[in-house]
Amino acid sequence: MKKNQELENIFKSKCDNGDFEFSYSSLNRLKFSPSLFYKDYILKEREVRTDKHLIEGKLIHLLLLQPEEFDNNFALVPGKIPSESLRKVLKLIPNHTDEEELSKVDDNVILDCLHQVNLYQSLKNSDKRVAKVRTSECEDYYRFLFVSASKDIIDQDIYNKCNESVELIKENKSVMEALASNETDFELDDTESFVEKALSCKLQNYDFGLKGIIDKYIIDHKNKTIRIIDFKTTGKSVTEFAETVEFYNYWLQAAIYSVLALKNAGDKGKDYKINFTFIVIDKYNQIYSFPVRPTTMDSWYSGLEQALDVAKYHIDNMNFDLPYEFLVNEVTL
Repeated sequence: MKKNQELENIFKSKCDNGDFEFSYSSLNRLKFSPSLFYKDYILKEREVRTDKHLIEGKLIHLLLLQPEEFDNNFALVPGKIPSESLRKVLKLIPNHTDEEELSKVDDNVILDCLHQVNLYQSLKNSDKRVAKVRTSECEDYYRFLFVSASKDIIDQDIYNKCNESVELIKENKSVMEALASNETDFELDDTESFVEKALSCKLQNYDFGLKGIIDKYIIDHKNKTIRIIDFKTTGKSVTEFAETVEFYNYWLQAAIYSVLALKNAGDKGKDYKINFTFIVIDKYNQIYSFPVRPTTMDSWYSGLEQALDVAKYHIDNMNFDLPYEFLVNEVTL
């Protein structure tokens, strides 16, 4: 408990000094569950997600926008990569041994790591549990953990699938027009184009700020507009993307990115308008560009302001036990 208090003090001090910045992920986590936010961002116990869908989305982003950065972000492993659960186990093993070859790792270390993630515990025979880990796929993946450092490890099938999606995007005329750096009939000096741009900003009336990495945005100084493009991959159909926006609170991300782009445009940004577009590729490789109406964006700005007010309440009171509405109201059935 003493350690928790120390971490709480560090977090509160960062907020008081204006050094804490909410990303979409952290603000969305607080909105979903204050107790999980407390665990992930104050106690620093957040697990880095490595599920296949997220990795594929990241790879498509990079192959489309920054293909030259592939080797800095991904490692291509021969053969197949293990399941997500096994990857968790394999990433735990180096915490218990210096062995860089899985074949040399003691069985007890493997059993302990399997127990930590509650994997294969229904198998009563310990040899059978260990055998689930001692496979050629796991051997290759474990070896790559040491040579790839912080890179995401993928296999050829994932690479080919994502590359196919990127080629389909490139063949989509409307999407490529949206991606173009506004090649219009005015001088190039009138536009600024940014790819995978990390931005941050301070917020008036709040001790904390915002931060985010925008896939692509284009500032048109002549027409006083900022065009923001955000790529999304979805395991559903594009016909269900409106529901997906609500389910994952992508509207919150769009509002944060818009505020970041406007504030980083300086004094000029006060008069600029946002044109926000989601470019979505679904599980059927269907691609569609969803422009966001100004009235819709206005409602998303209001939702962001409400989320920031709730965040301020939790931080001011350092109370993350329950959602805001349960703390300030009596909730009845």
